[in-house]
Amino acid sequence: MHRAANTQEMKELIVVTDYIYVGNLNAAYNGLIPCTCSRGTRHSWSRLKVDIGDVPDALGDGPALKQRCFEDINECIDASTEKRKRVLVHCRDGFSLAPTCIIQYLMVKQNMRLIAAYELLRAKYPVNIRECHQNVLVSLERALRPGEQETQ
Repeated sequence: MHRAANTQEMKELIVVTDYIYVGNLNAAYNGLIPCTCSRGTRHSWSRLKVDIGDVPDALGDGPALKQRCFEDINECIDASTEKRKRVLVHCRDGFSLAPTCIIQYLMVKQNMRLIAAYELLRAKYPVNIRECHQNVLVSLERALRPGEQETQ
C-alpha cells in the first residue's frame, strides 16, 4: 500500500526545479529525498555546510564573505545537477536561509529577477525570509543589474 505523505512531511520537503529541493533539518535527515545513484548499499551523502546566516557587515568583509558562500553553494548545486543528482538545500526551519540560497541560485544561474525567483519558490513552499537575508538578496539584485531603477 502506498502511504500518502502527511501535511508535515510536505512542508519539510518541496521540489523547486527538476533537481533542486528545499526543506528543513528534518527533511535532511529522515530520508524524504531518495538517493538517485546506482549503489545498492547504504552510503554517505555529499554535503556542503555553509553558514551565511549572521555574518555582520560590520566585519568589513560581510558582503564579500556572503558572496563567496553563494559561489560555493552554486558550484555544489551545479556539480550535482550536471550529474543528474538531486540537491536538497536546507536550513534548520526551512523558511529563510535555504530559500535565500535557492533564490540567489535562480538569480545568478538562471538570470531570474529577485521577485520572479521569490514568487516561483513562494508558490511552491512557505517562506518567511528574515530581514538580513532579504537585504542580501536585494544587494545581489543591485549587483547583478547595476544601473536599473527599482520598480515599485
